[in-house]
Amino acid sequence: MDLGFLDRIVSSVEEGNILVSVIIVVVAIIFNYKKIADYLEERKRARILKISEALGCEHVDGLTKEHLKEELATEHFKIATGLRLEKEFREAIISLHKKTEGNLGFFHFKRALTHLEYKDSQLKVKLTLFDRLGFWFNLVFGCILALLGLLTLIVPAQIDEISIVQFFMFVGLGAFFFAIAVMMLVQTFPVRSAKFIQEEMQSLHNQ
Repeated sequence: MDLGFLDRIVSSVEEGNILVSVIIVVVAIIFNYKKIADYLEERKRARILKISEALGCEHVDGLTKEHLKEELATEHFKIATGLRLEKEFREAIISLHKKTEGNLGFFHFKRALTHLEYKDSQLKVKLTLFDRLGFWFNLVFGCILALLGLLTLIVPAQIDEISIVQFFMFVGLGAFFFAIAVMMLVQTFPVRSAKFIQEEMQSLHNQ
């Protein structure tokens, strides 16, 4: 992000135009997305390089060396799967992935991570009543809003004489409904993945 954007943000905040500041930040992120992504990727590589260099140091040994090896394995696993987990948790997930012959992709574990825990040397799925109610709430109302969005977009075609203002009003409202619907439906993914993992674990247990 260049200094011009920063100056505009500071000026907008000082003038009390918070909405303008937010818009500037969003636009800046959109146009600088590749630079930001490259920067974050470079940070990951730098961390791995530093750990690797530390492992090659003759003064690093014993438990420190073992810890650094574990950190290096953790970083590589995160790059490969998007999951940053401790050794036991990580290996439990890899084991389950293999037992299901790849049927449980790592993206399911990534989605459901907030519903997973490694306790008493076992991988467990935790879904509370609130999680289940939230799933059905987002699913039902997400579908309803998606339908409302579709109907709203169809309305202009049913009106013989419609002004530009009315047209954009309906299109904007329909797009708004769709955006909210997508957000709500996306919120169901973690629970869906958690339930899928739970079902696969139960299937393996029954075998």
